[in-house]
Amino acid sequence: MIYPYSKAYEPYVLYSELLINLEISVLVTPNGSGLVGRRISHDGKTWEILNNFTEALSKCDIVWFVNDEKFKLSEETIKRKVCEAVSRGKRIIFTRTDSLNREKISNIIPTQQKIELEKSQRMEDKLQAEYCYHIDTPILTVYGTEAGTDKLAVQMSLRREFIHRGYRVASISSRIDSELYGMYAMPEFMIGHGCSEAEKIRRYNHYAKQIEITEHPDIMIVGVPGGTLPYDRIDHNEYGIVAYEMSFAVPCDGAVMCMPYNPSFEGDFSDFAHDMELVFRYKTICCHVAAAMPDMKTTMENRKRHLVCLEGEIIDKKIEQYNRRNVFNILSKKGAERAVQLICDVLSEDDESSEEDRI
Repeated sequence: MIYPYSKAYEPYVLYSELLINLEISVLVTPNGSGLVGRRISHDGKTWEILNNFTEALSKCDIVWFVNDEKFKLSEETIKRKVCEAVSRGKRIIFTRTDSLNREKISNIIPTQQKIELEKSQRMEDKLQAEYCYHIDTPILTVYGTEAGTDKLAVQMSLRREFIHRGYRVASISSRIDSELYGMYAMPEFMIGHGCSEAEKIRRYNHYAKQIEITEHPDIMIVGVPGGTLPYDRIDHNEYGIVAYEMSFAVPCDGAVMCMPYNPSFEGDFSDFAHDMELVFRYKTICCHVAAAMPDMKTTMENRKRHLVCLEGEIIDKKIEQYNRRNVFNILSKKGAERAVQLICDVLSEDDESSEEDRI
């Protein structure tokens, strides 16, 4: 069971085949979330979003407590749900980083019922140099012009397609709760206040280098959280600071840009890609157009950028009209296949050019 389920966790359902030795049986959301009764279908499976936590416990063996999105639950509610699940003999995965008393709540769970996710932590602070290491593995960066542009889903879609082609893939997620899917988590020190900016750059580089040493991957997919640049003075995407730090820690060999649909966009993203290369050194290979577009009325009223969802079929038709070799809906099977082929072609060309330069 995923609780409290929100739209932000849809990628974890759509790409549940990447789960390691687990299966999603039920999704539970609080009353008032607007999701109760909705269905999610993928690869012949259908999940109905429920709201009765107690009844849903009978349909699962494990409860995964995740972060809230817009509909915030009280600490007392979460504590009560955890206690109920424990009393029913369920095993617990607790990844709620937005809980103020998460350690206190986590300590309620008996050791034998707690599933610890420690793979990512084992990669932290293994290397102690005062500089950044060179990373030999090709790094593919997935970044978004803003939040809500399918970055996590794109990372998972690309990961699945590369694995399907026989590549050894190491993924560092743009989120902190992706370990169940064979990915490494975004380390919390990158979004916390416990170390200096220079230290964050070194530690993230060491984190990625240790993963390379351990996994020996053919390619590393790195997700960048949030948006890359401020939209305006009020909606500033945290000024792209994390993206900037990550670009020094793990300079990329190629990048995938995720952007919302915009009626004025005609398929040419070269100007924006040029800006991204100047600021972050992102070598943007292709662009994913998310099934979301700005709601300007709400944006103007609330003075905050707001996206509304569209049907995927609308995006697929628009991409056909663009008729570009580097613009995709990477969440579709065809789009993922074409994107990965282009990425392989471009990175292979770069490898050959590098060899010629060395000769």
